[in-house]
Amino acid sequence: MSKIQQLSIFLENRPGQLTDITTLLSQNQLSIKSINLIDSSDYGILRVIVDDSQKAKEILDDAGISLKIVEVFAVEIDNHLGSFNEVASLLSTHGINIQYTYTINTTQNGAFIFKVEPTLLDKTIELLKQNGIKILEDIRS
Repeated sequence: MSKIQQLSIFLENRPGQLTDITTLLSQNQLSIKSINLIDSSDYGILRVIVDDSQKAKEILDDAGISLKIVEVFAVEIDNHLGSFNEVASLLSTHGINIQYTYTINTTQNGAFIFKVEPTLLDKTIELLKQNGIKILEDIRS
C-alpha cells in the first residue's frame, strides 16, 4: 500500500485553532508525522498525517471539527540536486498535474508529499515506481 491518508482540516484563521487540534491529537496518543498549514486572511487548511488517521477522524468529528481524509503519496528524497525536478518533470511529461506538494523529514529519510487527482493516484504511483523512484509505504518518525 503506497497511499497515505492525510487529514485535511478547515480552520478559522484565529489564535488557538491549531492548538485545539494538536491538543486533541496529543491527548488521544496520536503522533503527528507531518503537518502543513496554509492560510488566507480568514481561514486555513491544515494538512496532517498521523499514525492512525481513522482514530483521528473519529476524535475530531466528535469534537465538531470539519475535515476530510485525502489520499496522498510520499516520494523518498534523494540527496542530489534536482531530485524534486525529476519527479515533477516525469509527472508533467505524462500529463499528471500536482495539486499540491510539501516536504517532510523523519529520522530515517526526507520525503516529498504529493497530491494528485484521485483518479490518477494509482497510475501515478505505478509510473514513479517503474521509473525507479522510491515510494514510501508509510511515514515513520
